[in-house]
Amino acid sequence: MQTVSGAQTNKELYFAITLAFFTLIILALLFLNIEKTKVINLNSADIKVVDDSTVFGTSAGSVVKTNQGLDFSCQINKSHLAQPFCELLINVQDLSTQATFTGLDLSNFEKIGLWITHNHPTQPGTRVELRNFNQGYAVKADEQSLKPNSFEYLEAYVTNPVWLKLSDFSIPQGWSNKHNLALNHGGTDYSNIYTIVIAPSSSVAEGSYKLTIERIEIKGKYISTSTLVSVLIMLWSIALGYVIRRVSPAKQIKVEPPIQAKKTLVFGAMSCPVTGALNRIGLRKCFDQLAPTDLHNLSVIFLNIDYFEVLHPKHGQQITEKILQQFVSEINDTCRSSDTVARWNTEEFLLVCPDTTLAQAVDVADKIRKSIQEAGWPNDIKITCSSGVAQMHEEDLNDLIARANKALYKAKNSGNNRTAAA
Repeated sequence: MQTVSGAQTNKELYFAITLAFFTLIILALLFLNIEKTKVINLNSADIKVVDDSTVFGTSAGSVVKTNQGLDFSCQINKSHLAQPFCELLINVQDLSTQATFTGLDLSNFEKIGLWITHNHPTQPGTRVELRNFNQGYAVKADEQSLKPNSFEYLEAYVTNPVWLKLSDFSIPQGWSNKHNLALNHGGTDYSNIYTIVIAPSSSVAEGSYKLTIERIEIKGKYISTSTLVSVLIMLWSIALGYVIRRVSPAKQIKVEPPIQAKKTLVFGAMSCPVTGALNRIGLRKCFDQLAPTDLHNLSVIFLNIDYFEVLHPKHGQQITEKILQQFVSEINDTCRSSDTVARWNTEEFLLVCPDTTLAQAVDVADKIRKSIQEAGWPNDIKITCSSGVAQMHEEDLNDLIARANKALYKAKNSGNNRTAAA
């Protein structure tokens, strides 16, 4: 008859073999980096061009399907519009269904690849948008209500094809302000992509813009790297815990009665994992804690990293994240202890300043701006920022934030590295 000790040994052996087996499988999946790919069929897709002539502008765009792909041309001309535009729209809705506004679910994909040959006299920059339909914020009769997950890059700093991470896309602040979305709809959304847009960057100067789109691919992993690593850590944590229990003698633990701790607010998952600043959910909690009397002299400061769009293509994700982390650190070191910083989107941060007049908030913004300008940054990169400041009046928080954001763009349009007040 098998002894208890022998049976226990056999169980431990089986567990060790199983652990080794699953570890090898996970490592193989990590090493092989197996990806799923979705190719956009440019021949069958519904293609059209939209330019500002529809709103009495003077820009003109056109597209021609050729054997090489889509030849897109755009002549940007100055007019009464603040931002003249031409856009190439590639409709990628799921044609296997009869329902309108049934797009592609790209939630589990990680990057989009663009085979684009540029032929511009200058290099004005390219804007890519993945427009998503969601009944929470979009209307079927209005394509302008589709959420524009957007990314801009300079072709001088990328190769062909260019691969853009979907995690680097963001929602233009002007679109968010116009649609006044709730916080749960404020971020990027790839669950129902209806249209891919290729266009000159939003700050493009007057001139000719020509390119040929040869191919578009979207890639993602069947199982994400973070999931595989999490499973591996969980398995080995269980094994390590078992070993510790086997080799350590049981001890009597004296349980002390709990001491009533002071009640504090812990934001936890309500903070940005890269910078440590609050995210929008944490920001909402911060606003909820303000007493009515705090709103009388409440000011907010929008802070935007100048020329942020060239950092990732030129220096990579690791350096870009270090710059974001140091940017938040510089803000925290320069602002007052009563102020709270939150990450609003990719390169914009919001500083909440209770009991602060507009003049005092402008002083804080200028101190931060000078600190950013004078700080030493990774790879000796020169970093500056622009700020928009607003003080609370007889309005709600959405209007206050919108006014500060408008002041920010006033500062940026004045040449960057500026502070403007609403």
